[in-house]
Amino acid sequence: MTENWRKETRANDVVVLEHEIDRYITDPIEDVVDEFDVLKWWKLNGVKYPGLALIAKDVLAIPVSMVASESCFSTGGRVINSFRASLTPKIVEALICSQNWLRSDDISSLQYEPTIQEIEFYESIELDIMSSSTPSTIAPTTFQC
Repeated sequence: MTENWRKETRANDVVVLEHEIDRYITDPIEDVVDEFDVLKWWKLNGVKYPGLALIAKDVLAIPVSMVASESCFSTGGRVINSFRASLTPKIVEALICSQNWLRSDDISSLQYEPTIQEIEFYESIELDIMSSSTPSTIAPTTFQC
């Protein structure tokens, strides 16, 4: 009986697929539809591809945040608090810092003049380095005033 089946499958060039990934790859492609719901498709085809359905469930699962997107960047204490936020404090801090950095002025537009004490401090450090170094290790320096 099994010998007849083997002969029949070889004669008809039928491929017996052992893995569901092979079945998934060789199955015909779905029609392109604007309202295609990938989650619904996996729910319907989960019986046909049980292992791949589990992977799809993990990959396509998006955690729902209880915080609205605009409140993620809010600096007001009444919007983000420990009772209403599902974001960790570290993430909220990173979002607020990112917002401040993105909205800040360009750093090149900042005008900074060092104080006399700062200039003297750095010059003394430079002299200490020059005096403790050997002549072969001292690189030529240029000073701008």
